[in-house]
Amino acid sequence: MFANRRLTIRPIIAAAALGTTAIAGIAGGAIAADQGRDGIIERFTAPGPAAVASTGIHASLSDMVEAVGPSVVQIQVKPQMMSQQQGMPMQFGSDDGDLSDRLGQLFGFAMPDGGERPSRPDPRQGPQRGALGSGFIVDASGLVITNNHVVEGADRVTVQMSDGRELPGRVLGRDPKIDVAVVRIEGKGIFIPIKWGDSDHIRVGDSVFAVGSPFGLGNTVTSGIVSARGREIGAGPYDDFLQVDAAINSGNSGGPLFDGSGRVVGVNTAIFSPSGGNVGIGFAIPAKMARQVALQIAQTGHVSRGRIGVALQDVTPEIAGAMGLNVARGALIAEVEDEGAAARSGMQRGDVVRRFGSRPIDNGRDLARAVAEARIGSSVATQVIRDGRPVSLDLRIAGEASARS
Repeated sequence: MFANRRLTIRPIIAAAALGTTAIAGIAGGAIAADQGRDGIIERFTAPGPAAVASTGIHASLSDMVEAVGPSVVQIQVKPQMMSQQQGMPMQFGSDDGDLSDRLGQLFGFAMPDGGERPSRPDPRQGPQRGALGSGFIVDASGLVITNNHVVEGADRVTVQMSDGRELPGRVLGRDPKIDVAVVRIEGKGIFIPIKWGDSDHIRVGDSVFAVGSPFGLGNTVTSGIVSARGREIGAGPYDDFLQVDAAINSGNSGGPLFDGSGRVVGVNTAIFSPSGGNVGIGFAIPAKMARQVALQIAQTGHVSRGRIGVALQDVTPEIAGAMGLNVARGALIAEVEDEGAAARSGMQRGDVVRRFGSRPIDNGRDLARAVAEARIGSSVATQVIRDGRPVSLDLRIAGEASARS
């Protein structure tokens, strides 16, 4: 019934003609670390449990909103902060260069149907458009998490606090593959960090609320429930989104998604919409994933992930039948990179990976995430099915790094 309707998944970022229009915020994720980039030591407290208020769906959120409000900020990227690379297409990974076409408007430069953005601003065209988004404070030293697509192409940003103060910020690093970036506030003041929730155990139906600046309306709060977990939307190999029905619109990008106890369980990053507005389908990066990535960025300025050098494919019932497998489960090795880590470890094209260390592998995404999280330089016991027989391998993990600021 939807054959004639064109639906798009869009990053949720607002844009304004800076100097003539009020600037909106984009909500962001959070991380905690000790002061000083070179001396950051992980000291994240254990996340609290995802909670559902026992008082029912109509219980007031006012106390929690008041408590978390000072931790949510607006991120403003003005035209003079943008590098010449600002006009390049957004990419979440080396194989996802067409993602910006499918995600629609980005930074206000793309046409609604995916037109190209100019490679650099033209001063003859009058005031240029800048990026507007949200973020949230994760450490008292002034570390802020937001989306990569909010700060892409910028080294400096302006961070607007909930009390209206505007402070300079520096982009410490970005991870395009899951769309997370970390900003350090360089002004002085008291910065109140958020508390982390447990995104691994939040359930479909649990209450959530989002804080951000949709369409430039700062400090806007919306509420709803978790609609689904583990959504894959074509953003990259590490897709594992929470789907929510809380109203999320342009300008909410990078903002926090809170559980019923006021703890962050996600970073709002995309919407599914035929028109660009909210239709009750939003997506958030799980807090656990954002937290791990943000910690690496805060410590080193980039993200290092495990890599083995293969192309993966899910094992469908048709593939399982053709290969004589009794169950359609596992990650099929479709290609093996010459001289890559997998090839040197004895992995072959046509192998079906069923277990990676202690983790069962049901599909290609399972293996991609497991390898990415593995320690670079380590060897992981891996179980594969080859020609119908089980084979054990010691799989050596190589590494790759995301872009620095």
